[in-house]
Amino acid sequence: MENEFDSININIEWLNNIYGELRIIQDIERLAREGCKNLMEYMQTPINSQRLVLADVQYKNMRFFALELDILIRNLAPIIPKKIDSYVKRLNPILDNLNKRNLFVEERKINNRVVEIYTLSFLYKTIDFLISIKSDIIKDIGHILYLKQEDIGKKKWQK
Repeated sequence: MENEFDSININIEWLNNIYGELRIIQDIERLAREGCKNLMEYMQTPINSQRLVLADVQYKNMRFFALELDILIRNLAPIIPKKIDSYVKRLNPILDNLNKRNLFVEERKINNRVVEIYTLSFLYKTIDFLISIKSDIIKDIGHILYLKQEDIGKKKWQK
């Protein structure tokens, strides 16, 4: 009985870990798409800084998005072992190119001074690709994230 209780506690902690990773990824996704969390944050960014800051924030968060997905995928190995290799294959081309900043953003300089950083379409395509990976992961682990209606209210010890 004690071993079963310990196992349940470990399972709950593991689910909390997976849930926490998904929440982090969701926040990072928002920053990668827009460069800020919400409209108020955008409005608080000085206009003269927006051209320098937002695109860079998007690029850095796209990188974090890919890295967090990599962590999540590897942590899901015991839950979806047959799918891990396909997720790794999909994600690896992005991971291999994460540090090639010029693929994602471009700088405009005047007198050797950066006056603007702007996003390239490849950044948005990459973010969309990462979102599709995340969505597929959620579909594949949905059985552990969401209780079916008939399971709600059932207790483990009831048969």
